[in-house]
Formats: sequence, structure tokens, C-alpha cells
Amino acid sequence: MSRTYEYRSGLASQISAFIAEKRACGCKYEKEAKTFQTLDRFLVEQGINTPVLPELVVEKWIEKRPNEKRKNQKWRLNFTKRFAKYLQLNGYAAYYPELTISSRDDADFSPCIFTSDELARIMKYFETMVPSRQCPTAHLVFPLLFKTLICCGLRAGEATRLRVKDVDLINGVLQIWETKHDKPRYVPLSKSLWADYEQYFEEIHAESSGNNYFFPNPRKSCYHTTTVYNRFRDALWHCGIAHKGRGYGPRVHDLRHTFAVRSMQKLKKSKSDIVTTLPYLSAYLGHCNMSATQIYLHLTAECYPEFIQKQCDYLGDTIPTWEAPNENC
Repeated sequence: MSRTYEYRSGLASQISAFIAEKRACGCKYEKEAKTFQTLDRFLVEQGINTPVLPELVVEKWIEKRPNEKRKNQKWRLNFTKRFAKYLQLNGYAAYYPELTISSRDDADFSPCIFTSDELARIMKYFETMVPSRQCPTAHLVFPLLFKTLICCGLRAGEATRLRVKDVDLINGVLQIWETKHDKPRYVPLSKSLWADYEQYFEEIHAESSGNNYFFPNPRKSCYHTTTVYNRFRDALWHCGIAHKGRGYGPRVHDLRHTFAVRSMQKLKKSKSDIVTTLPYLSAYLGHCNMSATQIYLHLTAECYPEFIQKQCDYLGDTIPTWEAPNENC
């Protein structure tokens, strides 16, 4: 169920109507609704008590904030443009900002692609965890959770939100429902990982119902992704893998990048594989379209330039030049 927020500025009713229209079209609009709450408070602070969106207020709202990444400013800018256009179409005085931010402004970040040795050390750290009074099952939950992220390329939130009913142990398949872009999918398990899931189920979920979270925290709820990230940072420190600082990685999401790149490295280099396998990888990862998968072509090229050259020779300009994506895949 979508969360509702209370808006108090002069544009409160217009904000609510805009969100309702988007949700009626099938958009979740969860992040946007929360951002509107921040915008609404800002409008109140600026004294906006009538349904107008002045230029000075908009310019102040979209300006780059201290230590803010360009991609976050870009998201806020595009969000504001959509709302301003909606207001204009409905007859309200609203300033539409002409500022544009190129995707190349975000291209300074490069994902970390872990080596096989680094992945093995990370997994050894989790597999040697011991029980604690505060988290009596963490030593069972986190090894399989991170093995799933490494071996299946799931987003962290997709893994933590898995429920018992989403895990098909008869066929060895995960059913991923709560996904980015509302693209549910099925993710098959390897034989070894399937066996780990069966053992884990006997240890954790022998008496659980289908609605219980598969990777439960001590309160039987799902772990927050921040907790997963903190555990990951602990593993990096223990394994001697350098962290470049907040926002620069390695991130938990880099395990997904690593999975995709390693999958592409395993592809055979024949023309038929180029045509048939990339769409499968795109679907497996839950991407909306092939363009979201093209970042991995760029990353793979660094290690396997001959692989990319073969694709270019065969596909020509079908796959466009890589640019930094607007959001994480």
C-alpha cells in the first residue's frame, strides 16, 4: 500500500492531484511523494501560500547543495520540471527551469568489479560468523544472503524482501516480485546454491509460514539495506579490501555489477551467442530494456576488448556508446 503524506503549502492540493494522476497511470511514485514532502516544507519556508511556483523559489530549490552529487541534483531538477509542466498545463503560474545536466556529469564513478579471490575472501568472512545474543541467526542468514547477491546478481532490496513463499525449493527458483520498475522475474539457482537453500530452510524455516521473510532479522522482519551495507563494510575491512569513502565504493551493488560482467566474460564469442544471450542476461537482471545492460559492455571491454570488437563488427551501431546511467541498474 502506498504511503500518504500531508502537504501544507499553497500547492498542497496540486501536489496531491499530481501524485494521484501518476499512480492512476500505474506509477508507484513512492520516492517522488517523499520528495514532494521535502519540497512542500521548502515552499512553506519560502512563504508560498497560493498555488504558484515562482522562478526565484525554483532556482533556489534546484541549485546544487554542498557535497551533493550531480546525479541527485539532476534527479531533483527533472522531478521539478515534470511538476512545473503539470502546473502550466492546468493553468497555474509555474516557472519551468531551462537548466540541463548532462549524464556525463555523473561519469566520474566507476563500479568496482571484484576478483574471484576477493569474492572468496568476502564469503569466507561471512561463513565464519558466529552466533550472537543480539542476532542469534545472523551467522546463518548473512552467508546465504551474500552468496545470493554474488551468485544471482540480485539487488540488495530484492534479496532482503524475499519471503518464504517466493522461494521454490521444488524447482530451485526464486520468484522476485518487489522489484525496481515493477518487473517481476524468476531467477534459477545453481545446483550448489540450491542445496544451500534447502539446508538453510531446514535450519531457519521449518515452522515458518509463507509470508515470513526468508532472510529474517531478530524481529522476524526484513533487514534494512543499510544493515546489509554495514555488514558488507565490515567484511571489506576484515578482508583488507580498501574502501574509497562514502559514495565511492566498493558498494553492495557492485556485487551485482560483478555478477553481470563475469557472466558476459563467460559468453562464447560466436555471433549466435551475441544475438541470443544478451537479452537473456538483461531479463535475468530485471532491466527495463537492453540499454540498461550496455554499461556491462563498457566494463567488460576493459578486460576483454576482443570480445567487444567482435560484437561491434557484427552489430555495428546497434549498441550505442556508453554513458553513465541516471540511476543504479
